[in-house]
Amino acid sequence: MKVILVPVADRPECLVSLNAAFDIAARLDANVIGCHVRSHRRETSRTSSRKPLVPDEWSNVIADLNPEEVSLRCEAAKLLFESRAQKHGFALIRKPHPGVERSALWKEMVGTPSRVLAIVGPLSDLIITSRPGKKDAGRGRAFLLAALLQSGQPVLVIPRDWKGSLGRKILIAWNQSTEAANAVSGSRSILRLAEDVTIVSAGKENLPGPKATYLADYLALLGIRSSRLATPGEHVSQEIEAAFKARKADLLIMGAYSRGRTRELILGGLTEHMLFHSRMPVLLLHH
Repeated sequence: MKVILVPVADRPECLVSLNAAFDIAARLDANVIGCHVRSHRRETSRTSSRKPLVPDEWSNVIADLNPEEVSLRCEAAKLLFESRAQKHGFALIRKPHPGVERSALWKEMVGTPSRVLAIVGPLSDLIITSRPGKKDAGRGRAFLLAALLQSGQPVLVIPRDWKGSLGRKILIAWNQSTEAANAVSGSRSILRLAEDVTIVSAGKENLPGPKATYLADYLALLGIRSSRLATPGEHVSQEIEAAFKARKADLLIMGAYSRGRTRELILGGLTEHMLFHSRMPVLLLHH
């Protein structure tokens, strides 16, 4: 991973996601792109030829702000990004340069979260965002879902009140699926940095996909040592959360699942819970 993308607004939760992004980037010798989305009253995801996966009403476009207020918000977001970059020792650059590491690049784009993340998301290696709170559930949810559904890249979602380490002790939620395998493959760089990796499988492993032992072998070939934990599978989300707590983990890796790809996307129950209701940092990948 060499390019980490963070949607930025002048909000407290963005401070959490930015600190996490620069911390992980420093450990990976990666670069961080901060992207602020400037709302436009005439901009909707329907201006894109791609079928919108995030409804425009979730975007909560700030149509009632005048241009001066929009510019002030953009400038505040930029100052927040630059202050975090300087604190973590990253060089502020205006244009990318080949071979440069630990740099911070600022971007401002106009549009809905769905449209913008479809442009900048696919050409990043990891997107980091904070879990939306109740007050900003509409726009925060739009950014989170746009990152997950439009980018095709791993998305790290961090609780807005998270403190402490991140990615030192990792729990992998394994269910023999292609989605889970893709999430593991897409997070190899982070897994290599971990001090402890636990594979948790909930319920019987009676599906056609690879069992937890195969995942352990795969990780071993990458130089990653892991342990395995089996749970009954009767209450999957609760069992994962209990395992996370018992292993003192600070990151959950799992596949992202949906029950359909309609305009108003309906997420699977486990994905919905982990995205919006759990208190764990979770890294997901949706293809």
